[in-house]
Amino acid sequence: MNELPSIRSFLSTYFPVFMGAIFASIFTLVFTVPVFFDSYMPSLSMADNAKYAFLVGIALTLIIVHCNFMIARGHPQWTWPVVVLLGVCFLSVLPTLNDQPNALMYALSLVFPLLGLLLFNSKRHREMRQKLVEVRLLREAISARQKAR
Repeated sequence: MNELPSIRSFLSTYFPVFMGAIFASIFTLVFTVPVFFDSYMPSLSMADNAKYAFLVGIALTLIIVHCNFMIARGHPQWTWPVVVLLGVCFLSVLPTLNDQPNALMYALSLVFPLLGLLLFNSKRHREMRQKLVEVRLLREAISARQKAR
């Protein structure tokens, strides 16, 4: 019964920043992948462009989901693949201004990776990762005690 308030306070404190980082990462892909394919592969037909953008988007989304699942399980080193992905997305879209992409798509494909990086570097996200490591260590200790019996 004492665990419920701590879980509730943990979620009310850290869940918004955790979900914000996930949504910023997903929206980064939503806006970056089409701009990337339009600018760097102009010879592709519209159908091929959409097909490849969809497949790459799905693959990168699975990577983001897996990394965030591992973060939630108490492995903070899995933030690095998402941070690298956000950085690559930002840096790959930045030079496409010469190709005159849609201004809104261009702006959002630059804003969302920066927002995601800001959320991953926030004090609250770092505190959450540290608390999740503590929970993982407690879980491993309980599991080791159960196996010893």
